[in-house]
Amino acid sequence: MVGTPEPAAAVAPYPVLSHQPLGAADTYFIRADYRHRSAVEYFTDSADDGVVWQPDVYPYTASLVLRHCADAVIDLGCGRAAKLAALAAEQPSWSYTGVDFGPNLAWCSANHPFGEWIDADLEKTEHLQIDPTLLRSAIIVCSDVIEHLLDPLPLLTLTRSLLTDGCRAAVFSTPAREFRSGYDAPGPPRNTSHVREWACDEFQALLRHHGFEIHYAGLTRSDDASNGMSTQLVTVGLPEVRR
Repeated sequence: MVGTPEPAAAVAPYPVLSHQPLGAADTYFIRADYRHRSAVEYFTDSADDGVVWQPDVYPYTASLVLRHCADAVIDLGCGRAAKLAALAAEQPSWSYTGVDFGPNLAWCSANHPFGEWIDADLEKTEHLQIDPTLLRSAIIVCSDVIEHLLDPLPLLTLTRSLLTDGCRAAVFSTPAREFRSGYDAPGPPRNTSHVREWACDEFQALLRHHGFEIHYAGLTRSDDASNGMSTQLVTVGLPEVRR
């Protein structure tokens, strides 16, 4: 665990594990012999299998909004924004911004009466035009998105940009490889829409390398069916933006 856990449901520290040295920046800090997927199809967020994936990430994000006396959520890679809609139903006075592209964003624009929907490819977009007043009262959430990206660096640059412009904190979730397929799993991931999956120490090294300060890192539930604690949850800010 890094830091002190924020108030939220179903988050827990993970055991400290000792392994081989980390990879380098050119492998996104994943071990050099790990096989990354070289192509993935667009992920259409349309499955309705009765399972809620990452059920505690948005309640956790809401707890940060309350702790920081904020009133806005910016969802990077919102998909069809079902969990954002559930949060909006609980906190209708907050502002909500969903960022995605293609059919997912078109669905949000056509079906969700709340929020602002911004069309942006997270593998290409490094800055968004958002009202600075809103940014200063916002928490960013990026829930199980980064593992879908062939190039995650624009997303990290975008997140840094939003934090620099005033956002209070950012919440990332992504699979914890050591608790899904094993630390030494050779890759690529079993989920064919995932390019790569980080172990917890690798993902934190990636975030630190790109200038983030880690405020909290632990585990949360992957889904509400198995209740397995196999998703890593990391809250970050910028060292020069201490709040």
